[in-house]
Amino acid sequence: MTRRASHRMMLSLKGIATGLLTMLAVSHAEAYTYRTCGGHTIRWNRQWDNRWISTTSFPAGSVWDARYQNAMWHWNNVKRSAFDFFVMRDTDGTHNQWNGRSEVYLDNSLSLPTLAVTIVRYHCFWFFGWHYELDETDMGFNNNVTWNLNPLDYSNLGLPFSFEGVALHELGHALGLNHEDRWLATLNSNYPAAGTMGHWREWDPTGDDREGARFMYPDRTSEVDIAGSVFTSIGGGSSALVTSPVSAARGSTIRIQFTFSNLSTSTQTFDIGFYLSSNDFISKFDRLLGTNSGAWGNPGFTGSFFRSLTIPADVAPGQYWLGFIVDNAEGVGEANEVNNNMEMPRPIQIN
Repeated sequence: MTRRASHRMMLSLKGIATGLLTMLAVSHAEAYTYRTCGGHTIRWNRQWDNRWISTTSFPAGSVWDARYQNAMWHWNNVKRSAFDFFVMRDTDGTHNQWNGRSEVYLDNSLSLPTLAVTIVRYHCFWFFGWHYELDETDMGFNNNVTWNLNPLDYSNLGLPFSFEGVALHELGHALGLNHEDRWLATLNSNYPAAGTMGHWREWDPTGDDREGARFMYPDRTSEVDIAGSVFTSIGGGSSALVTSPVSAARGSTIRIQFTFSNLSTSTQTFDIGFYLSSNDFISKFDRLLGTNSGAWGNPGFTGSFFRSLTIPADVAPGQYWLGFIVDNAEGVGEANEVNNNMEMPRPIQIN
């Protein structure tokens, strides 16, 4: 029997989480969710899929094409997961949900609050044994909204929407993951999902999403990576920027919120340093305000916390940035160090 389902990334309007009701049963392992049939995980049994990118919608070599392929690369780069996406070119300007090709295109039929939809087709039947696998995962992006092809702007989490961020979310569905709305995850139902990581605002699957890919497509590779973020879950598959003050007096105590995600394949223990900087790049050369020693997280853990800090009494009045560095003591050898430095999403005026 061939079956069909769809996953939509939604825009959350006026703080109301809007999602698509699903008729499909899902299984839970750790936190991520995935589709099952007859007790079997529905996935790409070959452990790869070709993405037929419409050259009409996204010309080869364009910024659109680069952003989509970058989202693909971030999923391909998840260690202890054998899954790979490959680039193919769909040049005929049409798409068909029953042609066995996972096509990617701009969709004129979509309207808000839907930003994109992944239509999943799979088979599952018993005939002298179970037969089950994904067959096709077509992906349409709303062509009636404005898209942002530049880094995410913290001051505007609405229009224009990040194309790469939405692509990363939809590609999670394309490899077989369902929505995960209980905590911060790339597969959260509502934009901008888990948001970006690090000062350079990378769109990368969170630890939870990585664990899902590892469960579905296990191999023996490994990675060590811890990332900072300024996004936090507010429930119902929605997220928001962490809190921090916009002004403070010298010598006063303030409180900031911060998030980290363990992207590693193993438990990591590390320190977190909190800093005051004259610019929006937090480094160890900035003024150290405090340290959380012995922070740790299991593989896949993402969490948000609060920290109280005292503004130095001797600092000159002016505009500054508060921020933090995950593993500031460099006690953990990471594959990716550039996502450790994280400034608050807004400056602070010190009087």
